[in-house]
Amino acid sequence: MMNKSMLMSSLAAIALLPGQLLAQKPLAPKDDPEFLKKSALMVDRHVASLYKTKKLPVPDVVDDPTFLRRSFLVAAGRIPNLEEARAFLEIEDSDKREALVTYLMGSDGYRSHMTNWVLDILRAQDNFDRGDAAPYLEFVHSSVAENKPWDVMTRELLASKGALWSEGNGAVGYFVRDKGMELDNLSNTMRIFTGTRMECAQCHDDPFGEYERMDFYHLAAFVSGQREINRGPWDQVWREVRDAKEERSEFGELMRWLGDNIHYATLGGGGNGRIKLPNDYQYRDGDPGEMIGGKTPFGDRKRTSDRKDAGDSRATFAEWISSTDNPRFNATIVNRMWQRVMGRGIWEPVDEYKEPEDTVAPALVKDLVKLMQTLEYDVKAFQNVLLLTRTFQFAANPQAFDAGVPQSFNGRQLERMTAEQVWDSMVTLVKGNPDALPKRKFGNGIYYNGKNVLGGEKTMAELAEELLAIKSAGEYRQYVNELLKNMKYGSGKKDKKMESMDMMARAGRPGPANGMARASELASPAPEGHFLRQFGQSDRILLDSATNEANMAQVLSLMNGHVEKMVVSNDNSALYKALEAGSSDRDKVRYLYYAVLGRPPSDDEMKLLMRDVIDGTDGSYRNLASALLSTHEFLFIQ
Repeated sequence: MMNKSMLMSSLAAIALLPGQLLAQKPLAPKDDPEFLKKSALMVDRHVASLYKTKKLPVPDVVDDPTFLRRSFLVAAGRIPNLEEARAFLEIEDSDKREALVTYLMGSDGYRSHMTNWVLDILRAQDNFDRGDAAPYLEFVHSSVAENKPWDVMTRELLASKGALWSEGNGAVGYFVRDKGMELDNLSNTMRIFTGTRMECAQCHDDPFGEYERMDFYHLAAFVSGQREINRGPWDQVWREVRDAKEERSEFGELMRWLGDNIHYATLGGGGNGRIKLPNDYQYRDGDPGEMIGGKTPFGDRKRTSDRKDAGDSRATFAEWISSTDNPRFNATIVNRMWQRVMGRGIWEPVDEYKEPEDTVAPALVKDLVKLMQTLEYDVKAFQNVLLLTRTFQFAANPQAFDAGVPQSFNGRQLERMTAEQVWDSMVTLVKGNPDALPKRKFGNGIYYNGKNVLGGEKTMAELAEELLAIKSAGEYRQYVNELLKNMKYGSGKKDKKMESMDMMARAGRPGPANGMARASELASPAPEGHFLRQFGQSDRILLDSATNEANMAQVLSLMNGHVEKMVVSNDNSALYKALEAGSSDRDKVRYLYYAVLGRPPSDDEMKLLMRDVIDGTDGSYRNLASALLSTHEFLFIQ
């Protein structure tokens, strides 16, 4: 039996309260544990008021095992390992749930799980249609790791410009990802950040929506004029290569690679601020081909001229989207975070905005928006508040549905894990501490045909800067010839520092981790046939394309595929440390339950197992492990 001090050392050692470290300084609300707890109480009071209005008692809270597993899967994206389950379940302490939340929000598991969410919502893939998207992925990973405020991250994405490979400029990937589909990108932007569905208005006035085609093109004007930087010299040399039918020559292959990985991944200018109406424009408020300026349809009204280019209209658009005065931006990120923690949004779908007065809890929505602003759009602190609420701990009450209380205020309903949660839970059973496993590596070295070329002599950022500065085709051809020569034979300019960088690059090539690693560290998305794709991971082509629906491939994978190989038949899996930790058959059974289901067996389960299943042999424990992993209880979040 563990005491309180052991719990704190096991669960909260990595998450010392800021007040203990900075007691002499006033804390910002997002860093103040007391403010977070008071905010959680504010949420609970609003929810209690809703139940009072419906003349229903506020639901009871779930038991410790359910809270343990729910918290881990929601906050860290995986089940607790054996040590974590024991540390929480085997003590009696009134503060242990709060300690657990502190532990989880301070863990690398939160970073990993949140990274999955951002990669998914941005549809970030390892490669663009042409070229490597690594800097874009690095931007997402680093932004989540540093807990970048949501409004700041939004502005960086929407106002980005320049070369993708320039140091710290990975946000350019947001537009490069949809190159040639600027209008589709705009539709996605409005859905992601403002909960506004405008895709129908791209082609016609939306009979079921509030926006017309002219509204859409007024917005499109802000992000129009996307172009590559100084592509002319490359284009001219490439035409010469094609005319000479030298596309497959060494020079031609390098030219193609430079076009895909340097020029394609650039975004010139800051936005024209005006756009031509399409040739099929069909309404009386504009003529086909007419040039119109930008105009925002809600929030702080912004405009650009229809007579001259603005030059910085994307920055204006980014400021408008992420403004504290934009009610849709504020409410949408609040609702998305509520959905992440509580299982359902305050309103559904989360990408269709509702005015607070049209929701079931107008006062709560308004106070949550104020809270998000007070926390300076720190989505980690906001989720921390929600995890501290009694509302998060609610056990579902069917009577509440009958009385009209939405699911988002009535405890998490049974829901299958996402693909990433299943995978990361499996990895936990195999490795014990999945956060200590290899991480995705990023670098700025030049990799050509799978090899690190030029060593430490030049980086991708330097290569991009030099190429994009060339003004003539002749100079460009000369540069590429010299580059090809140096790639093949070296320039002979290496010093000791360069040689050291070369060795480091060869020791660990940048890219996704392989094998046993958190889902966030693997390829984005995982390749077809991978466990993650079998269990419904998004292909990251369309928004909201992930699914947690069951299928036959999953059943086979659980019965005799990945799960059998990864866990059940793996003598070295961390799961079987449960057998080493137990001194009796009953202890070993209890610890297997801890490791897989996050709870002890019931008395009836223990009696049945001791009578009919467990005979002390390894085979009987393997059968139990296999059975537990095949249960709905393992695959579902309660």
